[in-house]
Amino acid sequence: MTDQDEVLGSAVRRQISLRLIPLLIVIYVLAHLDRVNVSFAALTMNADLGFSNTVYGLGAGLFFFGYFLFEVPANLILERIGARRLIGSIMLLWGALSAAMALVTSPADFYVMRFALGVAESGLYPGIILYLTYWFRDRDRATAIGQFSLALAVAGLLGSPLSGAIMDGMGGMLGLASWQWLFIVEGLPTVALGLLVLMVLPDRPAQAHWLTQAQRDWLESALAAERTAPATVAHGMLRKILHPTVLALALTYFLFLGAFTGVIFWSPKLLQALDPTLSATAVGWLVGVPYLLFGAALIGWGRHSDRTGERHWHISIGALGTAGGYILMAYADGIPMVFVGMLLALLGAGAAFSCFWGLVTGALGPAMAAVGIAVVNSAGALGSFVTVSALGKLLELTNSYRPGILLLSGAAILAAILVQRVPRRAR
Repeated sequence: MTDQDEVLGSAVRRQISLRLIPLLIVIYVLAHLDRVNVSFAALTMNADLGFSNTVYGLGAGLFFFGYFLFEVPANLILERIGARRLIGSIMLLWGALSAAMALVTSPADFYVMRFALGVAESGLYPGIILYLTYWFRDRDRATAIGQFSLALAVAGLLGSPLSGAIMDGMGGMLGLASWQWLFIVEGLPTVALGLLVLMVLPDRPAQAHWLTQAQRDWLESALAAERTAPATVAHGMLRKILHPTVLALALTYFLFLGAFTGVIFWSPKLLQALDPTLSATAVGWLVGVPYLLFGAALIGWGRHSDRTGERHWHISIGALGTAGGYILMAYADGIPMVFVGMLLALLGAGAAFSCFWGLVTGALGPAMAAVGIAVVNSAGALGSFVTVSALGKLLELTNSYRPGILLLSGAAILAAILVQRVPRRAR
């Protein structure tokens, strides 16, 4: 590549990052809030509706089962109709469903609504990962995914205290409980943003009028060159799904995302169990602050992975950090040690996340991207369903959070080992 191409490439990458990444971050912040706010609602909802830990764990986890079942079809639809129409439409649907969670009155209602919410959101994350492959070269992708994944950090850092404040401040208004207000206040903005996405999100670089013609031509040429490079190829839907590389990535993500998600949905309840006098706002800050390290690791570790061209060990080191944090949490005798464990766990999770998706998109190549990304993310959703619901059952059986958290630690360690089995591909 000439110096002129490198300068042009840097300018294009910067322009795309400034134009697309902030909007994608806001979209996913709302998605994350709408799926995990149930963990704060549970602080009072479970008692109000008589839900046991098993009921809560199963209902919270059913979101991921719906996500798992419909993710691959959603990603195939995105390739046919484009990102703007798919993402905008599902935002309208999941925002309305999230707000409607305020109407839940029984375990059956809870199960149906969480499953439906998972179905509605199923195309979002893998769709955005696929969408980024239309705009960023392989060598730039871990950084771009890391920037987008800052949404998780923003949602945790700001969303957790916001959820706690709503729980503390809005109970009783207009005769509604605090958990009902939580679903309404955090669900309706998604509907408004969905309408905006339908109007402004470009599907491909050719539609990006904020790039010059020379920039569009350069980007299309660079991405086309990658599509013609040697890559993993499999013909037919079943062969793509069962390809060894796809299966290795899927099993790794099943374990890693299951480990990460399990603690997200149970940490507010764990903190409340350790100190019942904590307000929901205090719980929100304790849950939210560790996301600062998550965000720093996403960007810093992702950039280091891009610079070195190494993915596998970057992911393994992050996963082992997450496992270490969980072990601290499992044996904590008070909130300070739990908090330190959460800091380490989220630092490790952030380190692994952006590098993992850089590995996925590079290992699969364009021929398998749409199906492969969806299969891998579906496996993660299934892992999340297993761990979130299993923790509820284990808590009911043992009356202790320790067995469940140690289960998460073991899953993270296995993920660190299994990712080394993903074939390495020359850059």
